[in-house]
Amino acid sequence: MADTDSAQTATTAATATTTAATTAAAKAETLGYILVVRIAFADYQIGEEITDVTTIKEILGGDQAVYVIKRAA
Repeated sequence: MADTDSAQTATTAATATTTAATTAAAKAETLGYILVVRIAFADYQIGEEITDVTTIKEILGGDQAVYVIKRAA
């Protein structure tokens, strides 16, 4: 019978390393600014701060970019 324990341990360790690296990269990704709503749109109200990186990119890439201003984080 082949020794599968060491192969499984190596696979588990590689998966854990990849997951940790991906999580660290997601946390490390900051834009250096946030968005503040200046005109209410969708579910956002005036003065609301948008800090999620993905949401910021979506808003700035779309038609709603005129409703927000950038502010240093």
